[in-house]
Amino acid sequence: MSEGAPLLAVHGLELAYGVGPDAFRLSVPSLELRAQQALAVLGPNGAGKTTLLRAMAGLLEPRAGQVVRGADRDVALVFQRPLVFRGSVAYNVELPLWARGLSGSQRSERAHASLQAFGIEHLARRNATTLSGGELRRLALARAFVTRPDVLLLDEPFDDLDAAGRESLSLDLRRVVDEQGVAVAMVTHDLRQALLLADRIAVLLGGRMAQLGSRDEILREPADPAVAGVVGMTNVLPGVVRSGGAAGLTRVRLEGGPEIACTARAALEAPVWVGVRPENVKLQAAHGDEETRLGRAVVTRILSDGILANALLDWDGVELRTHLVAGRGLGHTLKRGDPVRLSIRPEDVHLMPRSEVG
Repeated sequence: MSEGAPLLAVHGLELAYGVGPDAFRLSVPSLELRAQQALAVLGPNGAGKTTLLRAMAGLLEPRAGQVVRGADRDVALVFQRPLVFRGSVAYNVELPLWARGLSGSQRSERAHASLQAFGIEHLARRNATTLSGGELRRLALARAFVTRPDVLLLDEPFDDLDAAGRESLSLDLRRVVDEQGVAVAMVTHDLRQALLLADRIAVLLGGRMAQLGSRDEILREPADPAVAGVVGMTNVLPGVVRSGGAAGLTRVRLEGGPEIACTARAALEAPVWVGVRPENVKLQAAHGDEETRLGRAVVTRILSDGILANALLDWDGVELRTHLVAGRGLGHTLKRGDPVRLSIRPEDVHLMPRSEVG
């Protein structure tokens, strides 16, 4: 990953529109896009993601702050609903090159390379208005890359694609990003889509930048329960720190339930939120009286989409969630009411500050 100067930077950005109860304000203190890095701006609908993207593209004038784009930096924006014009796919890809004064042979050569990069060179002579949704998205990306931009801004680039289409397109996009050294920012409300491409994640909630960090940092150490909910940390429980220091572990008493150990440090008697990603809740079938670190739990519900089985557990009055591979091991045999042995590594337990009230 490149650590050079940012290709695009946001400083103290403030945007506002609407009045009264419908007023909306976007506030982004700092954000940088660097070569060969992909940033996912993640948040629910209405968080301000597309507004931020349009401001970065220069389509919206901020009320305060600035978006710094070098004079020699080319920025391409791909909208959520790709726009196509009557004519062939090749013609649509060549369009941005006409205004740049390239010759016909240069336009054709660049367009062919861009179509090939996204696996649709065989569609070059097809009428662009007859393409499927997935083909249209590849056309839009080929058209964006034909100008060889420094910065690429994507609005929900995998929307409406099935799982196989998202994976295939993300692989092609990642390869082209790495080959051309492009800086990418994409906005999405879907964590899985964000993870297909992102090196870094910015969580946007209600127009504010709630957290910005590396992919692993955001997934493992969300700043608060609101961010935890967005990044898939579905086990967030209130507790109070009861002891610390023994064997390098901190013990937290969960509200209305048992204790859990973690490696994080916190003051004694401090109220905290305890967060555990569902994939870090490990289960074994319960046989006899054998115990594990956390003891036993009971399965209260199983939901499966054929790929993942989501198990809800009752652990001494505390509800936990975990993911299992459907059709294998416990993901195939577990049913409601089954007892299981429960284990969570202390290093997988994350603590977040919690106020005494609320």
